Amino acid sequence: MLSQRSLGAAGTGLVLPSDDEFNRVSFLSHFDGTNNGVNNVFDDSSSSNHTITANGNVTQGSFGPFARPDGEWGVAFLKPNSDNQNIYAAYNNADTAFGTSDFTVELFAFFSVAPGSGDYANVFDFRTGGNTNHIDLYFGDSSKRLVYFAGGNTIFTSSTDLPIGEWVHLALVRASGTTTLYQNGVSVGSASDSTNFSAAIFRFGSRYTDNFGMTGSISNTRVVKGSAVYTSAFTPATSPLTAITNTVFLSAQGNRFVDNSGSAHTVSGVKSPAVSAFGSFLTSEVYDAGVNGASAYFDGAISELNTPDTSDFGFGTGDFTWEAWIYALDTTGINSPYIFDFRAGGNTGNGSFYINNTNSGRLEYYGSGVVQGNTAVPLNQWVHVACVRSGTTVKFYQGGLEVGSGTISGDLGSSGQLVVGDYIVNNNNNFKGHISDVRVVKGTAVYTSAFTPPTAPLTAITNTKLLLNMADGQAIDSAAQNNLTLFGTAKTSTTQSKFGGASLLLDGNSDYANFPEAGANDIDGSGDWTAEFFWRFNNNTSPIYQMLLTKGFGLQIYTINGALAIALSANNSGTYFISTTGGTTLSNDTWHHVALVKNGTSYKVYLDGTHETNLGGTNSSTVGTGGGSWHIGAIEGAELTYPANGYMDEVRISRLARYTANFTAPTEPFADKGQ
Repeated sequence: MLSQRSLGAAGTGLVLPSDDEFNRVSFLSHFDGTNNGVNNVFDDSSSSNHTITANGNVTQGSFGPFARPDGEWGVAFLKPNSDNQNIYAAYNNADTAFGTSDFTVELFAFFSVAPGSGDYANVFDFRTGGNTNHIDLYFGDSSKRLVYFAGGNTIFTSSTDLPIGEWVHLALVRASGTTTLYQNGVSVGSASDSTNFSAAIFRFGSRYTDNFGMTGSISNTRVVKGSAVYTSAFTPATSPLTAITNTVFLSAQGNRFVDNSGSAHTVSGVKSPAVSAFGSFLTSEVYDAGVNGASAYFDGAISELNTPDTSDFGFGTGDFTWEAWIYALDTTGINSPYIFDFRAGGNTGNGSFYINNTNSGRLEYYGSGVVQGNTAVPLNQWVHVACVRSGTTVKFYQGGLEVGSGTISGDLGSSGQLVVGDYIVNNNNNFKGHISDVRVVKGTAVYTSAFTPPTAPLTAITNTKLLLNMADGQAIDSAAQNNLTLFGTAKTSTTQSKFGGASLLLDGNSDYANFPEAGANDIDGSGDWTAEFFWRFNNNTSPIYQMLLTKGFGLQIYTINGALAIALSANNSGTYFISTTGGTTLSNDTWHHVALVKNGTSYKVYLDGTHETNLGGTNSSTVGTGGGSWHIGAIEGAELTYPANGYMDEVRISRLARYTANFTAPTEPFADKGQ
């Protein structure tokens, strides 16, 4: 039977529930896959229907290049505020030379952590030196208020605290010599300001010295030169910002770093910024793999996809196109992360396509010759890449632009074996990150000049010999931000479900699931949050200790002989600021809703909507998990020591205190959209 959610997605007209806080959800899984469904069985959607073998921990999930509509993305700043991190355009750019005229700088910001005493977090800083005539808006020194600094002077400090753990719209506007800061459309500071601003740099999320960066996310940054967009109280936009008149910069709203204004500045990230599907707007569409696509996550440790040796991958002297979307993460210690390798048995004639870190992280082709790219592949964002031979010319395209070419006239063989994400010979050049929409076309040069990258999942065009859309995962994140890895025999099962017809089955032996830290929008540090799920025991006393939901060692929701317990650490260790046991014993063969809620300094556990008075407490400490992964049915570093034995359904992580008093436990699946 189809669930209500899938019926609605199929277009029956059924009105699906919405969540007006959906833009604060960092993970949501309904586990509504098929019976015995897993995330590491891959399907070739071309007519060739090649058998795909997954090696290592390569897993499919919903985070792909089309996970959110264009405009609804954000940029996450993942490192502590002492690390270099920013998103910027070009130095000494005339577009920042506001002179004494009007201007507007606006964005949506999500601060996960408030700076401590002596620390600062810059929202944006256009300075090139400490006292130059440029804009600086920062947050810090424990004040929870923004400071506008310009021309070497503090112009004003805002009158209202900046909220932590929620999206806030900020607009700094100068109109006729008066600069005003609007916070969610309301003036929180204003002063006369005649500063003559000269050319500098657009820099968001960091100080001009590339430190004192924010921990959190930004979305939809817009700079308007010569216009005061807002001159009185207003309602912030509820849809993506556009390039209105006089817009000179518009970014942090798509699947890659790009300036969507007419200026088309080159936008780069330094160190830790990462394009994220965690954005400021309440999406109106439910995630659908057919529309939004998906990806495979390669963990950088012998994770790869293989096909058998076949004549489909013997390219001879003909044309070909190899393409994919890639989201490369840290490549430290990897000489050449491979995207494609067709060299069966190490045959150098078949060809390969990879990122050469010894050549400044540029694309490179090897096979009957070498072709090198001329532009580094950017990290932490989605990039469409293609290697195309037309005649004897091989060209690289990156984001639709040609970034290298050379002559390869050799015969590339009559057959080949494809490996995606690794080098075929020695398994030591693993790609770390996400790969989506792998397409191999034999006999056709699909691209021969610059083009607009695809805006929807790729399809099997003429001469397609392989198509991997990576959309066959059965346990997915419906918030489209993470790829979930299933270990052991963990699988979706239709034997039991709270909602939707399936749940995640864990056998109490070697099964568990995990997904990486959800980034700057995760629970570490300041702000409120809720971690909740439905659990059904098969056996509540075997094992005696069972980990239900954990994040590193910093957050543990577990049971002892079936009785609920929690442990919270500020430093991801065995030293806990809250460690309480003796909660209610969960019955076997019964679905229970469990929620752990941080609300200010209060940590409470609710079971089926009722506060567990023996668990939790009040403490000013905040959870610190050291960037640890979320685990379902296990704990990081000791995954097989305290396994869970039962069924998990409806896991949701939210950056707000959803429950502050006793409530009626949810009676329907959690909402998949915001409006």
